[in-house]
Amino acid sequence: NLFGTARRLDIQWQREEQQSQEVGIQYSEPWIFDLPLNISAGFVQRQQDSIYIRRTVEAKAVLTVVDDLSASGNVSREDVIPSSSISQGVVSASQTVYTGLELRFDTRDDLLSPTSGLNYRTGYQIGTKKSVDNIVGSPSVSRSTLLQRVSLDAELYASLFVRQILLLGIHGRQITGGNIEIGDRYRFGGTNSLRGYRENQFLGSRIAWTNAEYRFLLARRSFFYFFIDNGYYYMPPDVTGSIPSSQSFKYGYGIGIRLETLLGNIGVSFALGEGDSFSQAKVHVGLINDF
Repeated sequence: NLFGTARRLDIQWQREEQQSQEVGIQYSEPWIFDLPLNISAGFVQRQQDSIYIRRTVEAKAVLTVVDDLSASGNVSREDVIPSSSISQGVVSASQTVYTGLELRFDTRDDLLSPTSGLNYRTGYQIGTKKSVDNIVGSPSVSRSTLLQRVSLDAELYASLFVRQILLLGIHGRQITGGNIEIGDRYRFGGTNSLRGYRENQFLGSRIAWTNAEYRFLLARRSFFYFFIDNGYYYMPPDVTGSIPSSQSFKYGYGIGIRLETLLGNIGVSFALGEGDSFSQAKVHVGLINDF
């Protein structure tokens, strides 16, 4: 809500390790032509180890149908650039143009600390990927393939007893088509998905995770909680067929606390992954604020 005008600016920076980081910026302009229509544009760049750089430019139009329901259309372009000649054998230089639709239904009574309501979002994108394989010692090979992506996020909040809240969440992503490479696949794990593991530790063309939290309210936006997370990922076979497909299920569990402070809503969780001892636990820290 920039300067009280309902305009919005999002800035993101994330660094999981020394050679992997992600930066992004997005701006949203509301009430185009005095209609409940928001237009936004964004840019995201990810450096993944020393393997590749992925740049995404997106434009989106969001129409508010009723107070809790909105629909949007988007168009985006993703460029994957191998970081060196060595990584060209692992990932090819490519450009993918997507168009898609998204539907969102949100009845939460508070965005930072809901006590009731449903937050549901689903999306579909279709795109054409053009790639060039530049393997040292071999002639360049150009190819064009069709890719499709679907996503689903649903979170249900329910007040079971006085000052006690149950959160149940389910999330899924899938990309299908030919020539699905590392740069096209989804990454998950860590603070906002599967706790008890490193940030973006897992990779797959099909991923899913669930979150279950039982919260005890200490104040309106402060609470203590127990949680159990479950995750799944599927890796398709290698393009050459030398590496078969694989899949795995993971789980994490632990405790956490979220406190409202002058800096914002600070959250800390203590999480254990599958087979972890107490000394191998992960501590996840997050900060949420609005202004």
